[in-house]
Amino acid sequence: MKFSLKHIIASVCCLGGLFLAQQVNAQTQVPKTWHVEIEAGTKIGGASPLSLPVEIREIKSFRPAMPFFAGIKANYAIDQRWGVRTGLVFDGKGMKTEANVKGYKTTFNAAEDPTQNVQGYYYGDISTNVENLYLTVPIQATYELSERWNVQAGTYVSFAVMKRFYGEAIKGYMRDEDPTGDRVGIENAAYDFRGSVRNIDVGMSVGGKYRFAKRYFALAQFDYGFNNIMKTGFESISFNLHNIYMNVGLGMRL
Repeated sequence: MKFSLKHIIASVCCLGGLFLAQQVNAQTQVPKTWHVEIEAGTKIGGASPLSLPVEIREIKSFRPAMPFFAGIKANYAIDQRWGVRTGLVFDGKGMKTEANVKGYKTTFNAAEDPTQNVQGYYYGDISTNVENLYLTVPIQATYELSERWNVQAGTYVSFAVMKRFYGEAIKGYMRDEDPTGDRVGIENAAYDFRGSVRNIDVGMSVGGKYRFAKRYFALAQFDYGFNNIMKTGFESISFNLHNIYMNVGLGMRL
């Protein structure tokens, strides 16, 4: 699924209309039920299985990649406590890892002749780089615990606008086709699975906000992707990967 600049501009204009409507309400003394907020911050997490697979012997290093989010949210107050919110958020979701693996099912690319790709079960050290950028639409229920504390929970739909999933293996070996196949030495081999990353990620979010000034607040939110980030039928990794992230940041009410 491809998204052009005109789709993004149209979405931003819709939210801008909500903001203008809010200002009109304020000027005509109509009770304020809408307000708009902007948020930005960092995150930690990754594309991860739900439990550590037996194929991964040791995680040697991990660090986030593209660890940011920035967006605008429109909030509607149903009553003094309950409300709903939605908006548009740019989400960077990525990681860089190095691991030692055993029997790790994968495919290594042959740059000059793709028909010579090597598929099988790898033993040795491998690096993984995930750098995906999403346009996310959250839909959340909100509840005011007090004048300062607010909690939210709901779902989200993320549309990939940039996809990268690549890495390399160093000084290991491959069992060709199956775990008991012929042994093939691997000095250095690369892989690139960007074409197999899903265009849409659907998940849930749970979080809270603390208002430390009249217009400013701190926030924390946990995101969990329901679906495997790789497309159906992808077989070069034998386990599912889910987008799992903790977000922390600051926001301002407009």
